[in-house]
Amino acid sequence: MRLLILILLWMPASLCIGAPFKYHWDIRQLAAADADIIELRTKNNRLVGKISTSQMRILHAVKTSIEQVAEVETKLIIVDGDQPNAFAGKEKNVGNIIGINFAMLEILELDVHKAAALIGHEIAHLKLKHGEKSNKPGLGSAVLKAAGGVALSSLGVPLGQTISNIGITAIETEYSRDNEREADYLGAIWAVEAGYEPSGAVRLHEDMQKRTGSSSMPFLSSHPSGPERINTLRGFAERLRK
Repeated sequence: MRLLILILLWMPASLCIGAPFKYHWDIRQLAAADADIIELRTKNNRLVGKISTSQMRILHAVKTSIEQVAEVETKLIIVDGDQPNAFAGKEKNVGNIIGINFAMLEILELDVHKAAALIGHEIAHLKLKHGEKSNKPGLGSAVLKAAGGVALSSLGVPLGQTISNIGITAIETEYSRDNEREADYLGAIWAVEAGYEPSGAVRLHEDMQKRTGSSSMPFLSSHPSGPERINTLRGFAERLRK
């Protein structure tokens, strides 16, 4: 098994105002790694996490295919975090951003259909401008600093521009039930148009419920779930199969 160690510069929490993570990586760089497993470490050699290059390639391919049918361009980033979470937002100089954290990667595994459901859902929130409509007045944008200093062309990851000073406006958004239904349905349609199974969303939410057994998961706080939503998703899937 080929192993790639990715060394990051440390970013103090004080520079990460309101953000639910400290480090982030552009999935295009991770998917291009010439290794099976990538170890993500700080400059002090502290292990931040390990990720599968195969999974990064799957996520990048799914994102690209959903973007094509949705006609929306996004930047997908991987972030740290031990409670499953994903989010969508906008940034003035970067555009649409989707983030998926380490713990959510564990739930997605290598299931392309669950990945299509999650990414399609987040892109649908962007397309329908739910974050812009729902953000509470006075809620500050999450200001991020790049986990920079990554020069890895010699290790199999092409050197790319890092993201810095991102003001993401939708991380803390709590979507309404109508917002969630709209994003679920549109995301499922895009998944089918891109060649994925509409049942991916059902498996995704079932697996999240099994993992937590409660609504304490950050993703479920901003994306309300439960048996009723899973049944609705199952109904969407059955209709879209016909």
